[in-house]
Amino acid sequence: MLASLASLTDRCAREGVLLALACLIGLGTVMVFSATGFSRSLGLQTDFLSKHLVFLGLSVCLMLIVTWLPQRVLFRAAPWLFLIGIGLLLLVLVPGIGSRINGARRWFRLGPVSLQPAEFMKLLLPLFLAWWAQREPARHRWLHKCCGLLILLAIPLLIALQPDLGTAVLVFSIGGCFLFLSGWPWWLFAAGIGAFFPAVGLLMTYRPYQMARVTAYLDALGQWELAQYQVKQSLLSLGAGGLWGTGLGSGLQKLSFLPESHTDFIFAVVGEEFGLAGTCGLISVWLLMLICGLRLTIRLAHDRTRFALAGTLLLGIITQAAINVCVVTSLLPPKGISHPLLSYGGSNLLAVLLAFGVFLNLTRHADQEEDSGDAAGVGVETVEV
Repeated sequence: MLASLASLTDRCAREGVLLALACLIGLGTVMVFSATGFSRSLGLQTDFLSKHLVFLGLSVCLMLIVTWLPQRVLFRAAPWLFLIGIGLLLLVLVPGIGSRINGARRWFRLGPVSLQPAEFMKLLLPLFLAWWAQREPARHRWLHKCCGLLILLAIPLLIALQPDLGTAVLVFSIGGCFLFLSGWPWWLFAAGIGAFFPAVGLLMTYRPYQMARVTAYLDALGQWELAQYQVKQSLLSLGAGGLWGTGLGSGLQKLSFLPESHTDFIFAVVGEEFGLAGTCGLISVWLLMLICGLRLTIRLAHDRTRFALAGTLLLGIITQAAINVCVVTSLLPPKGISHPLLSYGGSNLLAVLLAFGVFLNLTRHADQEEDSGDAAGVGVETVEV
């Protein structure tokens, strides 16, 4: 009886995750269409919606493939995918290869398509750390863990050189979350934090505009006239929406008033066109994702590595959404962090849906594996890679 009830609860949790995912994908498509209305009104040739739909179709197909891949294949591919990711992070810094946009070298330009390698490190870093944790030797464990810590520090610092400070801090937090959930010793966190944030502070001294963003945000607390332009426009968008919003497509702030209305500040467009009710509804969908996702993750507690990886991917995506909401509502200074599944951007969309694919893969056979003791290739077999 209890087993049947647990199975029913898990099935409902999985359906809840899929329902929340479908709602976010659908809303994201609608909001990209609405938020890019300025390009059509100005007669620009960029068709944001068509590009979004192409990336969405590709991302969903790859997510389904990853969901049904044998976990043995997934983990054996982890180190090679991670090395490719590092190579792309290095290449994007090379003049003539990486494209410089708004003073940052974060993208590869492939014809009409731009690729941002740092986005994929939100998935590849915890996936690699999971593979690394499975290969811990019987002797010299402290050395193995120190190497893992160095990897955790190196990747965000490499991203910060682009510069992309917001993504660097987020990637570091995601990697740290995995180490915490997988039970690594506390001194690793102290050492990592003690090394990472001073290094980031040093990098900020060489790029005064990043420090200026933080100081401008602090100066503007309680003084509206000192707030940054994009923050003012974002809050005006949210205020203009009222309780029920102006209606889909009827928002005015996106018409060249609100910067990055289709990317980093798309949540403000949701607030203007759907009002407080719409923003609360969106946050409720994310809460549904969190609650149901945690239920599925807890079922993996018998396998510490898979539990840590699934929890890290879930919390990483939801944390990114929470940071974006805090930036748009002026609770945090501007970070350049997009809203997962809502913001326009092929790299972010692909990375997020691939992460969901890995999450669904990890949780797909949790009940059967808990009963049989089979780790589906993540246990002994992955150690032998």
